[in-house]
Amino acid sequence: METCSRKTDNFIRTKGWLLLWHALPVIALLLWGAFSIRNNLWYDEAYSASMVSLPWKRLIYITATDDHSPFYYVILKLFYHLCGGGTHFWSLKLLSVLFMTGYMLLGKYYVAKLFDRKISVYFMTFSLLMPIFSVQAGNVRMYAMALFFLTLAGLSAYDIFREATRRKWIIFCVASICTVYCHTFALIQTFLFYMLFLAAIGICRRKDLVKGFFISGFTVAIVFSPWLAVTCRQFILRMRYDDGSTAELATLNSVMDYFKEWFSAVETPIGIVVLLGMALCLVLSYGAVDWVRQHHNAAPAIAAAAFALTGIVGGVISATVNNCFMGRYAFPGMGFVMLWYAVGFAQILESSGTNGRKWWTGGILGTACLCFLLQYSSELRLEYDGGLEIYENFVETQMTDNDAVIGPYTHTIFLNVYHPELHYYIIGYKLYSLPFVNTDALTDYSQLDSYENLWYICFQGGTPNELEDEYDYEEALEFHYMYYDFVIYRLEPKTIEQQQ
Repeated sequence: METCSRKTDNFIRTKGWLLLWHALPVIALLLWGAFSIRNNLWYDEAYSASMVSLPWKRLIYITATDDHSPFYYVILKLFYHLCGGGTHFWSLKLLSVLFMTGYMLLGKYYVAKLFDRKISVYFMTFSLLMPIFSVQAGNVRMYAMALFFLTLAGLSAYDIFREATRRKWIIFCVASICTVYCHTFALIQTFLFYMLFLAAIGICRRKDLVKGFFISGFTVAIVFSPWLAVTCRQFILRMRYDDGSTAELATLNSVMDYFKEWFSAVETPIGIVVLLGMALCLVLSYGAVDWVRQHHNAAPAIAAAAFALTGIVGGVISATVNNCFMGRYAFPGMGFVMLWYAVGFAQILESSGTNGRKWWTGGILGTACLCFLLQYSSELRLEYDGGLEIYENFVETQMTDNDAVIGPYTHTIFLNVYHPELHYYIIGYKLYSLPFVNTDALTDYSQLDSYENLWYICFQGGTPNELEDEYDYEEALEFHYMYYDFVIYRLEPKTIEQQQ
């Protein structure tokens, strides 16, 4: 790897491009901030919202028996209570938006320092227009935080390669520690990046970096070691048992799901967005390969390889052991992909004539803008869906504090985050790692004797047939919310004659 030229093209000196360089992080904050002022949560987000309402001991216990370390939930819980807590979860969404904005600032300043402002502008532009960034920006999960820390680790590694200092090694080490504590596949992605970084050090014969690399690597390993045994245990449990969501091993159709998530959204994919995103990836990758060859700088290729290898490793594990990988799990490395896109776009424009540059700029950015607009509008419709208001009004007018809500399985009762004062039951069995408060397993009808009203909530098409021996039921409400179509039934105890 060699230092990229710091010469700035004429266009980057114009006021318009300078304004764009300053404005892109602000634009991102405003566009993504639209997701942080709503209260709509889907199941995984409701899981996070429930976690932050738990006592610290219970929070640590659940993370030790689930899939990830408590690092994200600790930060989220502190920020949530700092913002006042309650059952309006804007602060949870805002935390993701803030980490995404921090990532954009890395693109503005750190990418500009290591490459130039032209690459920085392209990096931020594609980050803003990439559909998955709109999906994850307001998602109450750890992916935005992992994106920030892994991008910082990657950029600081390249900075070290250019000119190593103790301060840069410390930043690289701390960012790596934070990344591996974010998510299990962020841990895998960090390990793969370290191996690629070590290979680059060896190939380029940078003996001066070997000591710092191993000190950093051992420090990360030692700091993560308290959670390593838990992580290994989680992997073993995943290999031995299926948790109900991974009934089949991954197939080629699963690979298409990964592409749906990387280029659109796996829950609500837009076909044209997926196809155009794949086409953009191919075109920009062609330019990026040419940029690496022309500049004799493999840094973007090494970064992109860390993302690609994570997807391959996740796919292989899911196809051979347990279907445990989703496209979003590789999202922490998307900053690496955006650097790959940025240098590819720069190379395409540099190698084109004046007329060709206009066509390439219009075609690539026009396609990216179309994908962004289609996906962004789709995400806005989800965030501003009126289903929650319908449900809230129903609870306010029809339910009392002495009512109980029953669901056939976990995913049907996640709306209890909005009304934790009610009591909830899951028929037959409750997961030991379930964080939802006031929720028990329903194993005996006598558990329901003391409640004023009983309600059964399920997805559309379901009925309370498990309870029909003891209860009559009638539909009370049908509503759509986020990705789901819910039905609520009112239960009435049968008379002795009816039971006979």
